[in-house]
Amino acid sequence: MIDTSEEALSTQDGVDAARTAIAGLRQAIDDAVDVDDTSMYETMLADAEAAVGMAQGGIDLAAARSEQMTALSDASDDLQAALAALSGSTPTQAQLDAANNALAALNAAITGGADLTDGEKATYVREAANAAAPIQAAQTAFDNAEDEATKAANAAMAATAAKLHAGIYAPAADATGTAVGNVHAAYNDADAPNTGDAADTFIMVTTGDGTAANTQALSEDKDTMVAALNGWTGKQYTASGTGVAGTYEAMVYSHVGDPTEGQKFNAQYTLLETATATVLVGEVGVDTSSSTDVPPRVDSPRFDQSAGVKEFEKGENLQRVAISGTYHGVLGTFYCTPAAASTCASQVAADGFNLGGTADADNAFTVGGGTWAFKPTNPEARVMSTPDSSYASYGWWLHTAADGDLTASAFVDRRGAADDATGITALQGTATYMGSAVGKYALSSTTGGTNDAGHFTARATLEADFGDDMITGTINGFMDGDGNAKDWSVELKESTIGNTGPISSDGTATAAGNGTVWTIGGTAADESGSWTGSLQETGDDGVPAIATGTFYTEYGTAGKMVGAFGANKQ
Repeated sequence: MIDTSEEALSTQDGVDAARTAIAGLRQAIDDAVDVDDTSMYETMLADAEAAVGMAQGGIDLAAARSEQMTALSDASDDLQAALAALSGSTPTQAQLDAANNALAALNAAITGGADLTDGEKATYVREAANAAAPIQAAQTAFDNAEDEATKAANAAMAATAAKLHAGIYAPAADATGTAVGNVHAAYNDADAPNTGDAADTFIMVTTGDGTAANTQALSEDKDTMVAALNGWTGKQYTASGTGVAGTYEAMVYSHVGDPTEGQKFNAQYTLLETATATVLVGEVGVDTSSSTDVPPRVDSPRFDQSAGVKEFEKGENLQRVAISGTYHGVLGTFYCTPAAASTCASQVAADGFNLGGTADADNAFTVGGGTWAFKPTNPEARVMSTPDSSYASYGWWLHTAADGDLTASAFVDRRGAADDATGITALQGTATYMGSAVGKYALSSTTGGTNDAGHFTARATLEADFGDDMITGTINGFMDGDGNAKDWSVELKESTIGNTGPISSDGTATAAGNGTVWTIGGTAADESGSWTGSLQETGDDGVPAIATGTFYTEYGTAGKMVGAFGANKQ
């Protein structure tokens, strides 16, 4: 049954069949215990095993040669495709990597072609040798382009650094100065910039041009999310377009308290037990004109306008408008009964929404156009206090003029009611305040030095000694806008704390600040600039809970930095 003919052993199937038959013969010999002489069969077995072994070797060699030739052919195709991609325009790093990887793969296939003759590999050897020159030429073109791009980027950064270096100023104490470099920023007062505007809804930036103090209102960009810093909420404010000289941007961080759980809704509010024409049983009337505390408690996805008024019409056969939402943090439904010939409306307030009016011709909000009520889904749900409407803020701002000139500074302000510290001079002991700082910086050189500019975030640490009414600070842990660490620190020189919290050279709110020292890479510049601040929000222990302030510093003639900080008592 063993077929060892050349034709039979020319395929793997034939070899496998012969091995099966050989196994059968071997077993038969082993079983032939009563046969005196099996030598003839043993000889046949040995010859068959030798023939099969030789045939298997030939098949394995042919398979290996085929695989090696395929590897060479495939590697050659890949290399030619990669070289074609390098021709023409300046190559990319990905194209260079592909070409180098393809050449390496072809050389590996040549080395791996151990069963091929030198003649069979000669074409591929020449191809690999010839590929080195175009790859090197492409690398040179890439490097040259990179050099030009780097030069262009460096030139652009140098230009930006020079402009920002010229335009960084310490914040002025007020917005009345007209001189160039007199810069100021703060929340707006009521009716500024336009009649009817609520206070603290804009950031007002003022820049002197030599003859006038130019003021621009920046509104909150509610579409841009800004990450919080050490629990201080971040917001971006901007101004651009028609009527704006260039563009403005401000980054603001605020010490807004977290909502806290209060009493049950039906204990906080008296739910109606006898229906009226506009408010039904189990509901409470909502009059946002009665108190400034009411608008912040109103919220609904349908009150989705970012500014101005939104009107709602009741559906057919309905007596009232119904809008799902939350009131004082409790889920339920707002109902509105419109007045005659009137729709219901909501208006964006300084915090939350005004309800109960319609828009007049000037888009001002007239209370009385509809009567609103709220029905809680669960009357025993706990109310949640709304975030504070009065809080400290700090940040930086940047003005880009139409001609590309830059002006930048920092600011601190309090939104809403003041909350100054009290009794500082009677306080003893020490306190540490830790938080963050943000601002703008520029390092500008025309002699081959560093050119770098942008905004930064950093750590802020202040150490207060209430026995002496003195305070010092350190700004370190700098990161630029791209997340790169900077080996910098800024020392805020020892300053005096006034009785209500102002930090300055003599502890009064109107005095100049003491100096600062900017250190880069362990090398400190001479003392320069100044810093001021304040301690606020006296806690139950009599110690102010937060510190805010601004600082301006220089690094010789090459560097300028302006920033602001907000820190919490540890």
